[in-house]
Amino acid sequence: MAGNTFGQLFRVTTFGESHGGAVGCVVDGCPPGLKISKE
Repeated sequence: MAGNTFGQLFRVTTFGESHGGAVGCVVDGCPPGLKISKE
């Protein structure tokens, strides 16, 4: 499955397979020390 990229300030790139074991994402553009919660 090809990934998708969204956003300009923060860029979110998804990866994985819709019917596979897992999917994930990468968030680029976060300042150092920024706390991110999965909720």
